[in-house]
Amino acid sequence: MTVALVGAVVLLGVGWLLRLVIPVRGALTAVIPAAILGGFVALGLRAGDVLPGPPEAWQDVAYHLFVISFLAIGLTPTGETKLAKGALWMGVGQWATFSLQAAVGGAIALVFGSLSPGFGFLAPMGLNEGPGQALSIGRLWEADYGFADAASIGATMASLGFVIAYLGGLFVARGRSTGRQTRPSFYRIDLTTLLVGAGIVVGHVALYLAVSRGLGVIAPDLVELVLGVLFFVALLVGMAARWLLRRLGVEIDGDRTRRLTVLAVDGLTVAILGSLTWGAVSKVAWPLVAVIGGAVAATVIVILIARRWIESWRLERSLALFGTVTGTAASGLALLALTDPDMESPVAVELGAMVVVSVPVVLGGIALSTAAASGAVGELLATGLFALVGLASLAVLAIAVRRIDESDT
Repeated sequence: MTVALVGAVVLLGVGWLLRLVIPVRGALTAVIPAAILGGFVALGLRAGDVLPGPPEAWQDVAYHLFVISFLAIGLTPTGETKLAKGALWMGVGQWATFSLQAAVGGAIALVFGSLSPGFGFLAPMGLNEGPGQALSIGRLWEADYGFADAASIGATMASLGFVIAYLGGLFVARGRSTGRQTRPSFYRIDLTTLLVGAGIVVGHVALYLAVSRGLGVIAPDLVELVLGVLFFVALLVGMAARWLLRRLGVEIDGDRTRRLTVLAVDGLTVAILGSLTWGAVSKVAWPLVAVIGGAVAATVIVILIARRWIESWRLERSLALFGTVTGTAASGLALLALTDPDMESPVAVELGAMVVVSVPVVLGGIALSTAAASGAVGELLATGLFALVGLASLAVLAIAVRRIDESDT
């Protein structure tokens, strides 16, 4: 993992250099951050099989930086901002996107025919849940249900999702200034910031060990589940530490913790793109492209409809949700940084809190997809159920957010 971490730092520096030497013409190029430039260099090197370190090591770097970023977010003073509306909007938005990605994917797979049961339902596994879920579910479906190359197909969908997330985010965020995020001078760190950063890293290590080893002794079956949502645990721990320090008379400098958050997000952006690999899925290339295209289109439609029911931080929340449901919460946080480079909005905290809202429907969707892949539930029936849940989620979103608005007035 050390090689991958050093590689991410070096390629972030390459992104700075490219940002300085490439002529800035047009709105789109003006918003390309150094982290994404460096990340796409990493993606190219990975495709050419010359990037040092295995993909798993780069994924580990992205994972740890992601958790560190949320620990820093939790420590950052946020005033008296109410989080219910934004967290609810993004959480229920994930209900709708997960369900409609599955519905569209299932419908397209039915049109193609001659595909393994559950082929279309791999779309939300790769897009909404990311490469880890896609691989684990794919392996299960391969071993237990005879779905050939399910893991490779799921991983490829997840990889395409990351690329779509970043390219789509850049397109939407065009014209919005991200200059501070891409200037090397922004990364200048004084001694105090360095000490704060060291404390956050130590806190992350302690938290990770407490879960992986401490919880492993008490409840080993829960370790993987908790590690999967460790970013949310880190957010709560950071908020609790901030509250405790305030009671002790210690005020945290929000500018420093925001700067550290951005550093972590930039690093994880490079690491994510450097970890992407493409499976051998040439036999199902056209159905795969069609399913991904349809699922992404459904996602865009959901966000365009749902964004009508929020007013504040609309672009930031939309980008964060889009990045999350086409990649992971890490890419959602990276897209948020395009329009909120200093992490001054409450959206980053809302992004962490949304997992509480989204978990029930997402877990139910995984169970229904697995039942369809096993043949216990027909593909047509599962597709219809997903469509109903997706549409019902939009209705819940409209009613719930409006009621919150009314209670705030």
